[in-house]
This record gives sequence, structure tokens and C-alpha cells, in this order.
Amino acid sequence: MRRTLIVLHSSAAAGPPAHVFSWLSPLARRGCVVTAVPAAGTAAKLYGTIGRTVVHPYSTLTYPRGARALAPYVARFARDVLSLGRLMRATRPDLLVVVTSAVPAALVAARLQRIPTVVFVGEILDKGVVVSRGRSLAAAATARLTAKLANGVVCCSDAVAQQFSPSSTLLVRTIYPGVDGTHGDGDGTRFRMLHDLGDAAPCLAVVGNVTPARGQDLAIRAVARLREELPGIRCVIAGVAHPRPGDVAYRHELTALARRLGVEDRVDFVGLVDPIADLYAAADIVINPARFNEPFGRVAIEALSAGCAVVAARVGAVPEIVRHGREALLFAPDDDAALAAAILALWHDRELRETLVRQGQRRIAAQFDQDLAVAAFGDVVEHVVAGAAGSASAYAAV
Repeated sequence: MRRTLIVLHSSAAAGPPAHVFSWLSPLARRGCVVTAVPAAGTAAKLYGTIGRTVVHPYSTLTYPRGARALAPYVARFARDVLSLGRLMRATRPDLLVVVTSAVPAALVAARLQRIPTVVFVGEILDKGVVVSRGRSLAAAATARLTAKLANGVVCCSDAVAQQFSPSSTLLVRTIYPGVDGTHGDGDGTRFRMLHDLGDAAPCLAVVGNVTPARGQDLAIRAVARLREELPGIRCVIAGVAHPRPGDVAYRHELTALARRLGVEDRVDFVGLVDPIADLYAAADIVINPARFNEPFGRVAIEALSAGCAVVAARVGAVPEIVRHGREALLFAPDDDAALAAAILALWHDRELRETLVRQGQRRIAAQFDQDLAVAAFGDVVEHVVAGAAGSASAYAAV
């Protein structure tokens, strides 16, 4: 019976922990699973359905700023290595799965105890401003550390995988997160009534955390450019700001920007939406105005699966996931005029919208199937476990 320890970087059942849950669930059929979370929350409840969960405080990855911050950073990292090492000795796992590269201390602890490790990487470590001009030293160091200590690295896109070089001791695979098909079951009429959207035409939607990197300000500026030509335009901004001061300030700036541009009656901040399928059903066009290196761009395939056309900034993995003129329209990042032009082109060409959605749904069926992703991840796990067993046998023989 195989014992698996899963280490999550977040206490919330959202983002990577939610996206890979279906990949990790089959591990419980092969033996016992223990999941470590840094704090109590929805992730513990979700993963508790496949095994035991342990609240075990540890730090997620941050980069020290300046020499004064370096010593406390190193001390905290060392404490996390020792603490996670104690957890591993208590649970005695045959396999460690770390969800995202944000807990490098877990990799160090596992290497010290010769535990084979698979890491799911769902981020481009160099966030960039618009597009990458070379990874920062800190990001490069994190990528090297992951490649050095892990046995297998599973990436959510080829753009993410390019950060790692496969070797005789490191398996690197791209596995696209799947779509479960529930995003097309929303009630758009209910959502429009709830938020007084009426006959909004077009109804635009932006989905994601409210933060400068997500570029919600570009969407507001695009609405201002289009308000005369499209008098019925409305833009729904779904998401909340993290409690970080910069994100909170940005959220206030967005309200002020809409007021200053005279479109406060065209922009609706609706917070978290659950079920998100209702928003997709209400929207005509979903836009992703991100200005950072997007590692995947899940909202785009969710929207397409729900039958909604997509306009997205050409950043990170986005051109890999949805191709310009084939599944979506892409625009130059940080260019609200280009975003407005793409929205206008889609809205005035219903046939184009329908063609992009149809082709997008075909691509989703071929490339983003949930069952294919589960099987591919299982293959990586078995390869890593078999390789570790072979290494142990060779070591014992010597």
C-alpha cells in the first residue's frame, strides 16, 4: 500500500489545489493519503474527502527584499525544512506531491529523507511586467532548486515547462488542466436580473483577482472608448482584491477611474461569483486583460466551454492555450485601444464569434479533457515511483 503526502501552498480550495484535485484523488485508491495545508480552510475540507488532512503551518514562497530581509528569510526557510521533515518522518510517505513550486522547503526536506517527489508547477516564476525579458535571479534560483530536488515536474503549459530542463534524473511533462463541462450550465437570465444588467449589449465580463497584474483598468478604459459606438455596453468585473495594501488601493483606483472616465454606470463590480457559470451565461464576451506572464489562462477555456467568445492579452501561455483568430482574438498587452478594437470586431461579427467558440470547444474536447489529464498525471507518478524504486535497489546492491 502506497503512502502519499500532498503539500498544498494554500488553505483555499481554489486555483491549483482545486484544479489538480481530480488528478490526486486516484492516489487514495492506491493507498493512504495525507494532505498538509498551511492553515484551516476549504482546501482541508476538500482534500479530507480522499484522506487525512493535517494543518501544519509553513511559509509559502516570497523573495527577500534587501539584505536586511535575507537573514530572517533564511531562518524561516530553515525552520520550515525542519518542521516539514518532522511531518515526513511522522507520516512516512513513499511519495511526496507538492502543489506549485511555492513551498521549496518541502523539496529540501524530502531530498534529505530520500522521498521521491512530484511537483505541480502552475506559475511562470518570472511574472514580468508585460512579457518576460529574462527571469529574475530569484525566479531562476527557484526554478533551478525545483529541477535539482524534484524527480518529476508537471507543468500546466509549455510556457511554464520551458523554465525547466529535463535530465536523466528529472521528468518534465506538460499536462493541461481539464474542464469538467459544468461551466455551460449557468442561468444568465438570473444573473442579469440580479445585477440589473437588463438588455446590456454587449455584456463584457472580466474574471479574476482584482490586482494590477490582472489589468481590470484596461477593461474600464476600453469601455470608455466604446461607450458612444456601443451605448448598451456593460462590463462586469468579478473578483475581489487580496488584503495586500497595493491590491486594496488598486480596487479603489478602479472605482475612481470609472467615475473619472464617465462610465461608472457601465462598470459593475460584483465580487466573487458562485456559480461562475451564471456569469458566463450572462456575458457576450469574456475578456482577459492581464499584463503579467499568465501561466495558463483557465478563464478562457471555461468561457469557451460555456459558449462565450473570448478576447485576451497576448501574454505568457495565453497564445498557446487559445490561438489568435482560431479560438479567440488576442491583443497587444497593456493596450486598451487594441482591446477596444477587438471587442468591437467581435461584437459586430456574430459569425466570427460563433466560429471562434465552435473551434474553441473542439480544441477543448481534444486538448483539455479531464480524464486525459488524470491519466497523464498518473503515468508521471508511476514513472517517478518506479524510478525511485530502481535507484533504491541499485543503491542497496552497491
